[in-house]
Amino acid sequence: MLKPTINIIASVVVLTISAIAPSMAGAQTADQVLNRIKETKTVTIGYRESSIPFSFLDANQKPVGYSLDICAAVVENLKKTIGLPNLTVKMQAVDLSTRIPLIQNGTIDMECGSTVNTLARQKQVDFSYVTAVAADQILVKAASPVKEIEDLAGKAVALPTGSTSARLVQALNNKKQLGMRFLFVKDQAEGFLAVDTGRAEGYITDNVILYGLRKRAKQSNEFRVTGRPLSYLPYGIMVAKNNSTLLAVINQTIAEKAHSGEAIAMYDKWFDQLKMPLDPRAQVAFELNAIPE
Repeated sequence: MLKPTINIIASVVVLTISAIAPSMAGAQTADQVLNRIKETKTVTIGYRESSIPFSFLDANQKPVGYSLDICAAVVENLKKTIGLPNLTVKMQAVDLSTRIPLIQNGTIDMECGSTVNTLARQKQVDFSYVTAVAADQILVKAASPVKEIEDLAGKAVALPTGSTSARLVQALNNKKQLGMRFLFVKDQAEGFLAVDTGRAEGYITDNVILYGLRKRAKQSNEFRVTGRPLSYLPYGIMVAKNNSTLLAVINQTIAEKAHSGEAIAMYDKWFDQLKMPLDPRAQVAFELNAIPE
């Protein structure tokens, strides 16, 4: 078993507490989402179409992935909690620009994609416990001379619109005066295509996503993920603010899976195929999530 450092444990504890705090603040308000689910006998899940391995369309155009497996377990728990064994599940595609608005306006009840929990986003939505951990890195063609972000000075770089990755890279570009030219893309597939067609020298986003894009490429050996980790990116399931009961069901499910060891099995199912090194902070998250009954 990995032996995490004190700093790593502390960083995950802070994010876990941050995920819980907003729901506690709204504990006495109406659980509007849960009430809507009860009334319509339907729960609507937001998914991503190309965020491998979290949430994506398989060869049969069916939404699958790690986040969706977690949310499937949440739905089973939800059925028991509200006494609706025949609860209908609807799937709604979301992207970088629509995921938060669709949570806020009630189009979707929970987002099971690849969204990073940040303090800025916590002002708009609530997050579950940490489900996975990643860091920003760079996807380039195998023949590219780029090894670190500094090597992208003066070059075109693809960034996901409205993402933590975009804000980070823009800040680094200004701080280091790299003179990068930015190509903003609406989803992961478009970011990969920008590198594949030569419109961008590199695509910077969560390294889990990058390994997934490389895995799905027709010639995966023609691409590589490079550079030092640029950030700490904890993922979570998004719900609308002030819906503490629904959030409690989600967190209870995550805790039960972590405690039983199923969480690791679910993680391995989707991440092993990427041949991506396990971030030690992900292991710590699983240990911290294993809250006893």
